[in-house]
Amino acid sequence: MPVPLSTMGGVFIGILLIIGSFVMAGVNRQTSDRVNLKPISWASRVLGIVLIVVGILWSGVVQVPAGYQGVLLRFGALQGSLSPGIHMIVPGMNEVVLMETRTQKEESQASAASKDLQVVSTIIALNYRLDPNAVTKVYAGVGPAYKERIIHPAIQESLKVVTSQYTAEELIRARQKVKNEVEEDVTERLLAYNIIVDPAGLSIINFDFSEEFNRAIEAKQVAQQEAEKQRFVLQQAELQKQTEIARAQGSAESSRLKAAALQVQGGSLVIARDWIEKWDGKLPSVSTGGGGNFIIDLQSLMKPR
Repeated sequence: MPVPLSTMGGVFIGILLIIGSFVMAGVNRQTSDRVNLKPISWASRVLGIVLIVVGILWSGVVQVPAGYQGVLLRFGALQGSLSPGIHMIVPGMNEVVLMETRTQKEESQASAASKDLQVVSTIIALNYRLDPNAVTKVYAGVGPAYKERIIHPAIQESLKVVTSQYTAEELIRARQKVKNEVEEDVTERLLAYNIIVDPAGLSIINFDFSEEFNRAIEAKQVAQQEAEKQRFVLQQAELQKQTEIARAQGSAESSRLKAAALQVQGGSLVIARDWIEKWDGKLPSVSTGGGGNFIIDLQSLMKPR
């Protein structure tokens, strides 16, 4: 961990005071006895020494904030980890590197090919954290740049593995399933490096496809809508056809029954009934001729049988 600026400033001021004390001592020897700079020179020298000592001691005090673990190094060699709190180290010999163990969010742009060789571009957000008990392993194995070296490549590789099992249309329809499979694969890969993915910590922000694929999907949707429309029209036509067939069958059955009625006794009653149903209230002008009798003898129809 770098020495704080305030500590470095105290040491620097202490050195200046000591140098100034020697300058004042030299000036005091060259001046008259009426000007005595010796007390000021000694005071500056003592104050400078105090500032340097305090500065050096203070540079050995290290504070590890909450949510972090400190990796302790000695001349660059890994010595162990420091928990949150205040610790003493040997200045110039030890160094402390802070490693955040709180949940962090990382967004990664990734692209892959689907099962039908459509290019899929996506943005994946991942919530993760370092295992507090294994920060030294992370530092020793990966270093502080674990995002670039481990997390981004793991997301890329997991996306490629999962999307290659689905067509582009399946990726759209089964988005939640794809998300779960990518999360499972990423979790397994990162756990090997002591990086823990939070529960439900992966989100697929979007799926982007090529313009050609988008146009093809739009055209297919239009075709499906048109097919549904034509299917409805055909269903209506079929219903109308069945209605006409039923009506024709009913009319044919009616005609058959009438024909059967004409062939038995009382057929004249059937004719009379049809004539009455269609009569407009006027007497017919057509008769059988000479006798002046009508085609239908109403009196005979009214006789009881």
